[in-house]
Amino acid sequence: MRSEIEPDRPPTRELPASARWAPGRPPASDGADPLSPTRLAAAGWGVGLHATLTALGAGPLGINQPLAYLIPAALAVLAPRTSGRAGPRDAFRSAPAGPAPAGPSPAGPSPAGPSPAGPSPAGPSPAGPERAHRGNRLPRWVQLACEAAGWYVFAAVGGPGLAGGGGPGLPTWLAAALGAATAIVAITALTRRGLSARPATRRRRWLACGLVIAPLAVALAVTAARHHHTVLLAAWTGVSLLMLVIAVVTLTRGQYGWQLPERVHHVDLTDTAPPRHRVSLIVPAREEPVLGRTLTQILAGDYPDALVEIVVMVSHDEVDRATREIAEQIARRHPNVRVVAPEGRRRSKPLSLEDARRHCTGDLVGIVDAESLIAPGLLTYVNTLASRQADVGIFQGGVQLMNVRGPDHADRGTGRDGAGAGGPRAALRRLDTDASWWRARNCLEYYIWFMSRLRFQARARFIPLGGNTVFIRREVLDQLGGWDVTCLTEDCDLGVRASVAGVRTIVFYHPELTTREETPESLTKLVVQRTRWMMGFLQVLFKGDWRLLPGARQRLMAAEMLAMPLFQAVAGVLLPVSGVLTLFLTAPTGLVIVFWLPMGATVMAVFTEQAAFREFADAYDLDVGRWDSVRLVLSAPLYQLVLSVAAVRAAGRLLRGRLEWEKTSHSGAHHGVGRVSLEGAS
Repeated sequence: MRSEIEPDRPPTRELPASARWAPGRPPASDGADPLSPTRLAAAGWGVGLHATLTALGAGPLGINQPLAYLIPAALAVLAPRTSGRAGPRDAFRSAPAGPAPAGPSPAGPSPAGPSPAGPSPAGPSPAGPERAHRGNRLPRWVQLACEAAGWYVFAAVGGPGLAGGGGPGLPTWLAAALGAATAIVAITALTRRGLSARPATRRRRWLACGLVIAPLAVALAVTAARHHHTVLLAAWTGVSLLMLVIAVVTLTRGQYGWQLPERVHHVDLTDTAPPRHRVSLIVPAREEPVLGRTLTQILAGDYPDALVEIVVMVSHDEVDRATREIAEQIARRHPNVRVVAPEGRRRSKPLSLEDARRHCTGDLVGIVDAESLIAPGLLTYVNTLASRQADVGIFQGGVQLMNVRGPDHADRGTGRDGAGAGGPRAALRRLDTDASWWRARNCLEYYIWFMSRLRFQARARFIPLGGNTVFIRREVLDQLGGWDVTCLTEDCDLGVRASVAGVRTIVFYHPELTTREETPESLTKLVVQRTRWMMGFLQVLFKGDWRLLPGARQRLMAAEMLAMPLFQAVAGVLLPVSGVLTLFLTAPTGLVIVFWLPMGATVMAVFTEQAAFREFADAYDLDVGRWDSVRLVLSAPLYQLVLSVAAVRAAGRLLRGRLEWEKTSHSGAHHGVGRVSLEGAS
């Protein structure tokens, strides 16, 4: 059959609040009147924040005053709402629900055609998503011009030693407050005049840069050259503080499940509800020789076959012929297994999931990867949760990598392609495929993520879903519009849109219910896999649906998580440079301590991981020893370097527009590993 979803389908639109499946508290409007109490409070907060940060930088931190003012000014451009600079926002999110207007959409008919589940919820107009994200916010170049005007006021009234000015010499905090107030007044005035709705011509941008921003750039260049040592100290202090914040946040969120265990969901395997919900399991497969064992494992579960529907997605080409034949053989023996093979030049997991959605008839739609081994009682437990928690729309189970070591020593030296031969190439090949240091850390990463971090994200009401062992009520999936087939991390994108729509998600993790997987076959394949994930996170970041989250804390958390690949791209360079500058850069004692703080937080995280690693090994009865723990500690900086390489590669591919799907191959290395018996799947 022909694919119903083409690869060039436009991105799925976000769900407005009026169509939320689980409506929560409506977002408060910040008012269109610039003199409203909400707008005045935001402006006062912005002025106070700018003055405080400037005084802190120019005082205890010893940063040059012009540069101290520009640090919060840059924050104001990057995060206008946080800094009190955002103009009045449209009331799109609080618009009353109603039917979609009659007539064709301005964008034309959907390439996919009508959904068999019925019409989709009314979405915003093509201009709607952008205005919902940004309100009447000014273009970036106009914001820069307004912040530059505020800097000129700061320089004029801040004293004779400030950027060559001869002002009255007001205190730093007062001069910064006047400058910030000037910028806010200018932004509000231009917003009220409707400048945000006008197209920004190239001539207007160059005029603003030439008349307003260019003099500021010249003044900064002169000041930076005159105080280059101070500039270096200020820049590296900011970098060190940023690294410290990220290290602390990662540590605390990773330990969430162990800090107060009573606040997370606990699994009771003895308390089960009678089978009630029909479950549709989507199994996307592409060149998967282990597919047969995966399907057999699913069919061997304890949930009634009459309530299980397995939709296997394979490709209708010669490349996937062997995988398709495996699926068809099992489908002939089991009537509840359906094989769907769409035609198409390009195939990917998001395309397969969206194609399969139209064939699912169950109350719950679940995703299981083709190489996964699910627990026999998984569907029974999901049915119990769905029966007793009707307000929950998404159920996220645990996924665990199992092979903490590379191939057995007995298999080395007898591999294909001369792997056992000597020479540099053979040594590099063995280092790439047989090394175990990164496998143990990869397994531990999954354990902390599903055991603790995702539970924190679910409680915070912002969760990037996993792409495996996730179950969604079908009506929720239809209202969200399904998966975005243009996104490389369709699971993360769906989780963001579900968080925006107020859909409640519950995360459960138990060794007896965990879906088992394997690490990538080689270190190179790990880099390829992480490249795809990081590109997908950046796609979701730039798409901007997270800006519709109801709370500022959620939006800040989303921006931090989705932008993490950008930080990891430079972390590999910053860490060694930080060590060099800390040893050789002349700085006050307080700043030297600040330089070393990120390293201290990182060391603390590495050693706290040891407790999680021992717990992981005991939970799955893995044979790990003292050398595994030592190797885990020593491999921490190398693993971060690998992630940095993947982040740089992701940024490069994204800039070049290379969005093709890079598949991760599997060999079944996780079969037979651990305590739970898998004999029923043989």
